[in-house]
Amino acid sequence: MFKSFLFRYYLPIALTACLLVIIVALIVRDHVDWKLSVTVVGGILSSIYFVQKQRLEELRLFEELFSEFNERYGALNEKVNQIIGTNQEAKLTQDEINTLYDYFNLCGEEYLYYKQGYILPEVWEAWLNGMNIFYRDKRIRKLWEEELATNSYYGFKLDFLRQQEVKGNIDSKAI
Repeated sequence: MFKSFLFRYYLPIALTACLLVIIVALIVRDHVDWKLSVTVVGGILSSIYFVQKQRLEELRLFEELFSEFNERYGALNEKVNQIIGTNQEAKLTQDEINTLYDYFNLCGEEYLYYKQGYILPEVWEAWLNGMNIFYRDKRIRKLWEEELATNSYYGFKLDFLRQQEVKGNIDSKAI
């Protein structure tokens, strides 16, 4: 959260800090070492460059991750949609289970990068909404619950999907 706040407001923060240094220097001008004030302002301005560069690097990483995750999801989408389109009483086939394991791994990896701050909260929220489509399927939900009990998905929990239900983002009657 702090990093997101800093990246969003680094320029106003830095400019406010520079202004404060200048104002304090002007108020107590007889007791201020101007070299120190110029050094502090220079450091603040340098931090603007550093934060902007870091932000651009993380934006590039986000773009790469976003593209990779969407590509992987695209490869799984048709197969997972076929699973929810079949008889809900039928047992999952081994091929369907393998497809779902790939999907669960994708969801876990997406969460890992979100948790590390490399995936924007808005994107994570949209992905959760998509995951809920599959979470509604009782066969997928049962397998997902069994898998997540192993703690093998980088901290991803079904509570994230259940919270979507509480927020009203999914139809609780479907679950």
